[in-house]
This record gives sequence, C-alpha cells and structure tokens, in this order.
Amino acid sequence: MKNLLVLIVLIGNLFSMQAQSINPILVRNEMQRVADWQIEHFRDTYSGRKKPHHIADWTNGALYVGMVKYAKMAKDDRYWKWLKEIGEQQNWKLHWRKYMADDHTIGQMYLELYRKYGDSAMMKPTIKSFEYIINNPSKEPITLDKYKHLERWTWCDALFMAPPVLAKLGKETGDKKYTDFMMKEYKATRDHLFDAEENLFYRDNSYIGKLDDGNKIFWARGNGWVFGGLTLLMDEYEPGSKEYEYFKDIYLKMAKKIIEIQTPEGHWAMSLLGQKKYPTPETSGTSFFTFGLAWGINNGLLDAKTYQPHVEKAWNCLTSHITKEGMLGYVQPIGAAPGKAWADKTEVYGSGAFLAAGSEVYKMVGGQPIFQLSEPNYKKSPKTGMTRKHWKEAALYMLDGAFSYVNSNDDALKFPKIGTVGYPKWDSQIPVEKLEGLSRTLFVAAPLLKENPNLKINGIDIAAYYRQNILNLIDEEHPSFIKDKVGNWPGQTLVEFGALSMSMFMIPEVLWDPLTKTQKDVLAKKMISYADGPTVPSNWKFFNIFVLSFFKDQGYQVNETLLVDYLNKSLEHYRGDGWYNDNPAYDYYSMWAFQMYGPVWNELFGNKYYPEIAKKFKENFLPVAENYPYMFSENGEMIMWGRSITYRLASVSPFPLLGFYEDDLQDANWGGFRRTASGVLLQFLQHPEFMKDNVPTLGFYGAFDPSTQPYSCRGSVFWMAKSFLSLLSPEGSKFWNEEENNGVWENELKNTTITNRFYEGSEIMVTNYKNIGASEIRAWCNVPRAGIKEPFRSSENYNKLSYNSAFPWQADNTAGTASMNYVFKTNNAEYPFESGHIYDFIKFEDNAYYRKLTSEYIDNVAIQLADIPLENGILRVDKIEADKEVSISLGHYSLAHINGFISKKERTINGKEVHIIDNGKYQLALVPVIGWNEIKTITSNNIHPETKESTVINVVDIYNPLEKNNIYVTAMLWKKSGIDFTDKELNIVKKVNVKKDKIRLYFTDKSKKEIKF
Repeated sequence: MKNLLVLIVLIGNLFSMQAQSINPILVRNEMQRVADWQIEHFRDTYSGRKKPHHIADWTNGALYVGMVKYAKMAKDDRYWKWLKEIGEQQNWKLHWRKYMADDHTIGQMYLELYRKYGDSAMMKPTIKSFEYIINNPSKEPITLDKYKHLERWTWCDALFMAPPVLAKLGKETGDKKYTDFMMKEYKATRDHLFDAEENLFYRDNSYIGKLDDGNKIFWARGNGWVFGGLTLLMDEYEPGSKEYEYFKDIYLKMAKKIIEIQTPEGHWAMSLLGQKKYPTPETSGTSFFTFGLAWGINNGLLDAKTYQPHVEKAWNCLTSHITKEGMLGYVQPIGAAPGKAWADKTEVYGSGAFLAAGSEVYKMVGGQPIFQLSEPNYKKSPKTGMTRKHWKEAALYMLDGAFSYVNSNDDALKFPKIGTVGYPKWDSQIPVEKLEGLSRTLFVAAPLLKENPNLKINGIDIAAYYRQNILNLIDEEHPSFIKDKVGNWPGQTLVEFGALSMSMFMIPEVLWDPLTKTQKDVLAKKMISYADGPTVPSNWKFFNIFVLSFFKDQGYQVNETLLVDYLNKSLEHYRGDGWYNDNPAYDYYSMWAFQMYGPVWNELFGNKYYPEIAKKFKENFLPVAENYPYMFSENGEMIMWGRSITYRLASVSPFPLLGFYEDDLQDANWGGFRRTASGVLLQFLQHPEFMKDNVPTLGFYGAFDPSTQPYSCRGSVFWMAKSFLSLLSPEGSKFWNEEENNGVWENELKNTTITNRFYEGSEIMVTNYKNIGASEIRAWCNVPRAGIKEPFRSSENYNKLSYNSAFPWQADNTAGTASMNYVFKTNNAEYPFESGHIYDFIKFEDNAYYRKLTSEYIDNVAIQLADIPLENGILRVDKIEADKEVSISLGHYSLAHINGFISKKERTINGKEVHIIDNGKYQLALVPVIGWNEIKTITSNNIHPETKESTVINVVDIYNPLEKNNIYVTAMLWKKSGIDFTDKELNIVKKVNVKKDKIRLYFTDKSKKEIKF
C-alpha cells in the first residue's frame, strides 16, 4: 500500500512537471530565489563539514560561475557587488595549492569581473600563478592513484575547474600559450578518462573497469562538470577554430548520450547508467546537464525539436526541488561517486550549477538581456532606486541597441521586421521606415546630445550621424531620399517630420545650425510641403504645428493662418480634467500626444509667439497633476489600454513636463510623479521579452500582434522615447530631487479600499483597488467593424468592459473566448463570434457606471450595462434587450501563466457553481449570481501579451425573449494568491429583486443598492 501511494505521488508530480510551461519571467524568478537564499546562507556549513568552505574553495568557485551568469541577468548590480567584495577579500588570489585545479576555479570569477569592470588588478595574481605553472609544468603522471597525483587534471571534475580559466586568460591577454597549455593537458585527461563506447567520462582511473549492478560507473556530477565546462570553453573560442571544434566533438557525443539516459522524472541518476539502483533525484548533476543542453540549443549545436523537451522536463524537475525559502534540495554532498542526496540538503556548487542552467533556459524560452540598474539610490528613490543618472543610463541602453545596427554614417536605423501586422509590406515603404527610425530614436538621442554633443556609441559620432542622415533625406541620389509632398495626403512622412522638427527645436545647435544655408532651404521646403496642408483630424495636427512653428522660428515664411487654425482645433479636443479626445476615442494619445505636445510647444515656441494659445494649453495641462496619477498601479505600472500601446512608457511623458510649471503646482507630489515614471520605465525595460534584436518589440511586453497596428514598423516603438525628454528638465528640478514615494497610493488612497473618480467631460471612470494596488479604467468607444479603414478602432484596444493594471488584456480569438467583454454568437460567416465593441455611455450614478452595448451583426440585440466596482472586484448588473434567441458569453479578466501553471478550483455557493483560477500571483473568481446557464474555464494559446498560455473564466447563456428573466448579475472577483476565497467573499449578493427597469441588490453584509436602467 505504501509503495502504491508513493507511485501515485510520483505520477502526480510527473504530470504536474510535464504540464508546467516555462517562460522567462518564471525562470528569472526561480533563479533570484535560489541566488538570494544562497547569498544569505553563504557561510553555512555543508556536506557535514564543521566549518564553512573557504571563500576561494572550489565549491564556492563553482557557485561563483553560476552567480556571474545570474549577475548579468539581474535587475540591479547587487550580485556583481557581492562577487566583487569576495574578490577583494581574497586579494584576487587563487586558493593555496599552486597546481591543484580545484584551487584555480575562482579564477573564472576574477576574469569575468575584469571583463565587467576593466580593472587589471583583478586578474594579475591569476596571470602570475599560471605563468609559473606553464613555465614549470608538473611532472606527475595523469593517473590519480589513490589521490597521490593532484597536480595534473587526473579526475574529470578538473576539466570544469581549470581549463576555462586558461581559455579566458588566452582571450584577454591575446597570448596563445595559455590555450596551448590547456589543450595539451585537456587532451591528456580525455585520452585517459573518456569512454568512447558510452561517450561519458570516468570520474578517475579508479573507476575504469569497475561495475555496479553490471553497469559501468559514470558519476552524474562528474560528467556534469565536464559537460558544463565544455560550454564554458566553447564560449571563449570562435566556431570553426580548432579548439572550438575539438570541444564541440566531445560535447555532441555526450549530449546525444545524455538525453538517452534521462530519467522519466526529468533528472539524471547519480550513476548515469544505474537508474534502478539510484532512483533518488540529484540536482547538481541535473543542473549541469540542463545548463549544457540548453546552451547547445541556444548556440545552434543541438536541434531544439529533439533536445528542448528534455531541457524543459529537467528544468521543471529542478524547480520542483526548490524549497519555499529558496533552497535547492537534493544536492549530493561533496564526493567522488554515486551516493545519496536529501530533499533538505544542499551545497553551494549545486546552487551555482542551477544558476548556470537557468541562464541558458532563460534564453531558450525567449528571455533577453534587460536594463540593469547600477548603484541604485534607495535613499533618494526608496521605491525604484532610480535617479536622473539611471534615466540617462536607460536612454543610453536603448540608444546602444539601436546603434548596434550602425557601422557607418550611411547605415540607416532600420531594424528587423517582427510579427505579421506592421509594415513594411512592400519596398516603397522602406524610405519612410528608415525615416521613422531616424526621427524617433532622436527622442532618445536629443537630451543626451544636449548634455554631451560629443557622444559616441559603437564608434559612431552620434551628432554627426544624425546630421548626415538628415541630409540624406534631401539627397536625390540617396536611398533615404524623401520626395516633396505630391498631392494632398501627407501620409506617415508628416508624422516623422513633425517628430524631427521637435528634436531640431530642442537641439538646434547640433542638428540645424551646422547645416549650410542651401541645405537648410531645401530641407525647409521639403518639410513645409508636408505640414502646409491637410492632416488627420486628431493629434496629427501637432505634426503640422511643430514643423510650421520651427521654420517660422527660423525665419521662414509659413502658413500662419493654418498654424493658428490647427492650434485652435487641437484645443477643441479638450474635455476637461486633463483629458483630450483623440477622435473618436479616449486613450493614451490624450497624454503622450496632446498633453505632451502642448507644454513642449509652449516652451519651445508658443509662449513667445502665441501666448494666449499657450496659456490655454497650460490650463488644460495642469489638471494632469491632480488626475493622472490615479491611472497607475501602486507599483508604478501602467494599464494596457488603447491603440499604439507599443509606445508603452511614453505614457509617463507628462509627469516630468509638469516641471515647467513648478510655481503653479506648489502642492504637487514630485516624488510620487518620479516614482510612477520610473516604475513604468522598469516595468518594460526590465521585462525579459521587451527587447529582441537589441531593440524593443512590437507589443506590450514581448512581441504581440493583436496590440500592433498596421501603421507601425519596428522603429515606431521609439515613440516611447518621448519619456526621455524628461532629461531636458534641469538636474535641480523638484521632479528629480524630491524623495520618491508612492504618491496617491500612500496619501489620498492610504485609508481606502476602493475609490472611483468619474470625469464628467470625458465620461471616463478611474477606479483604484487598494487591496491589490491596481488601477482600472472604464471608457467607451462606438466604432463599427463593417467598412472601417482602421479595424483597430473596434478591437481589443477599445472593446473591453474595463482595463486593469494588474491584468493586461487577452485578445479576442476565433473560438469566441470572452475576456472582460461580452461575446455574441452570430450568423455572420466573417465574425461568427462578435466581441462587444459598439459602446455608448449612459450615465454615472451612485458609483455605478452605465453603458449600452449594441451588437453590430445581430439586429435588435443590445445589453444595458452597469458596472459596480467592489473592493475586491466588479459586480456586473446587465440587462439584455433582444427580440430573438441569442447566445452570449461573458468573460472575467484573463490570467497569464507567469509561474508556469494555473490551478483551478470549483466551489458551490448558494447552489451556483463558482470557478476560481490562480497563477501564483493573483486569484480570479467568477460567481454567476443570476441569469447564467453554464460556467467554464478556458485555457488558450498565443492571445495574451505576457505568456504563451493564459486562462479565463466564462459564463454562457442562450437568452430566450419568451422567458421572463433578462437580467444577468455576475461577480468578478480577485485577490492575491496565498489565501483562499472564503464563502463570505464569494457569496456577495444575498438576493436580487427585479422590478421593471429597477434591480435592487441585497448584499450579505446587509447593505443594498439599486440599479436603474
């Protein structure tokens, strides 16, 4: 019976491991847990020893190898500092035994720190030690012989310890003697210990010829040392070199064997061929094999289709043995042969191997290098650590990536196409694509050039580069040439010329003044030809405005009548409380367009030439300080909402610009503004999939077609760099210098559970939920799909019932899965499932937000909507109006599988089936109070912006107009993971009384509320 229970548990664990998906967020989180636990317990005793390992011991040396790899991935440089302190404590010396490979291991860390900091003192003692060894090679035999001979690499572990140090020395010094010595000794060890029949290494000569239960004895961790060490060596040599090819040959033979002998559970047995005798999991050897295999996939040596399933199974096995506190269990203690391991025992080298494995698994599942904070200042910025210095570094980080495509001044800022939605779709679009890359990256470059006109990146003089590429626009013989406008329609070129004129306004001494008069005249004629004419009746008017304003300021004749007309028409978009309407909808264009362009135009031009108009822009801008902070989460995260969401952090552009009006905003919380702005910056720049090919993706976090519009190319995303115009504000401004705080969340929202702010002019409602620190927005958009030129106007960008900072929206799909929306089943062949998108605002009354949703494809079908935000969710009271039978679905927010899984629960509350889902960060519950016939939980692929897999709860009904009930009451609840929903939390509504157009709700807390349609 006991064995049966064990078998059931093992089968259950195996199922959960196979079912668990892997994403880079999950990998990095697990790595941080292990790294932090190991640093905290660094000086503990392990393997039954009475004293901690010496800091230069091989055990710690192996830890440092993995910690270096994690340090490169971490969000800040604390792990680099920890390693550096160890090196300083050891005076950068190797351990005490001159020839012993184990005592050389720490040299790998020293050389990586040298690469990071460039301080030659970090590698001088290592050079000195190996100079002696090479000049005075050991004469001992290559056999271990009962541990008498340790001066050469007589045991396979040594191939991890010393060879990578020599390879790194050869690369850093350029002296081939280090490689020559290493290759000679490596070959001697391989010839001695490698079994060509099994393609595995004996630990040392004492195991050659020995059998264990009829199997040759190949120690897992010993072979892990070799296999992981091979990747460290190949990293130091160019593919095709004789050294690389030598190690590659061994590596490929081992890799093929390794996947053949992986256990069904995902680990490798301590004796690789003896799975039956050694069934206990062992994580150090498994980590090294995982590291090596993932490295091979990432470097193109191993076929991903064949090898990746083995890596994924191994990784899930490893993470299942991490304790709640972050300790990696089942690490075999110090030894030289197969033995025992325990769930509650670990070792530093096991953590190092796990971190090395994670660094490659992270890449394998799409993780990219992130922006890393160096020396965060938690005194001035206790929430994010970011100061103006870090904003400059973030700007350089983005500009470095862009200029990785530039080797000469004639190389355009044109980046690899991504996804299927954006352009270019034909060659004629390429000149404008290059113009976008030029004009939009200038939003990053302009403030940096303002402070340092001599800025160089990748050997390129940045100021000279931009000047030359501006001149290429007027060179008829150049591929980047832009023709003067032909016809009435200015197209995308107007947008980019508007952006270019802004940068020329900001740094004329860099971009404009050095040009000759002839060059200026030709450029002016060209840009004015696009600005002096029709435009899109939206924020586009500002592109005309900036071009005309710049050239007027430079003394050119411009159409001032049109300029003033566009200025006044832009002001007509204002609806109060800081909100502009972007025709026809509300979205971030209110903030990253109108409320960014207005104050910038004032400072650069308007205050001087049109002070009355500038005054109006200022009056419209000041309410942003009061109202906009509520749009962001307590952690400084923005809501995914509206089109062009690929511009992401451009959303925070207004915060630093408020600094133009410090005297008018005496009570403003500048530390709160900076906290939010910095939080949004880190929300994206530190997301593992934000960058690809060294530039931001077209998406929200990673690449995501549903959030991309056809007017976007890869360079379009640099529109987000408008946020870096904050660097034009003085270093002494309040925005940069007041102590960071949580803004409205620790002041106005401190003692609340829920607040609603309704803005009458825009008919927008913003809700803040203190329990999860989330912000939410409700708006409306009435744009049909049929015959529309811009289908994104009716898409998920606008069609959700609400948008929440904690739950990025899930896209619609062809299966009719609903997420924070109603879905109608239609008879339309093109749209068999219609996501609601024809919304009209009705009223805001007694903290309930009323809209009407109309079906575009089913005549005489509409739903009257009432949203009642609760302290832990939303109560929906909706009334369907239809003269025919209609099938409808309603979906909750969706949860991304950020931790690799979703747990699902079903409960019965008042006779109703309730579903609950949990992704390890949040729980969502959907309670069908009245009206619904069915509830189901649906997992989908490739429709969520954060992970491949996502899960949502839907309720479904077929409404029959012959039945009396046309009211649907639904509770959509949430809370953080960790504590289950109570029956009381789920049983919110005790009774619903329907009387014509009045619905009275009686809550279990004895309160009541009336909804009036």
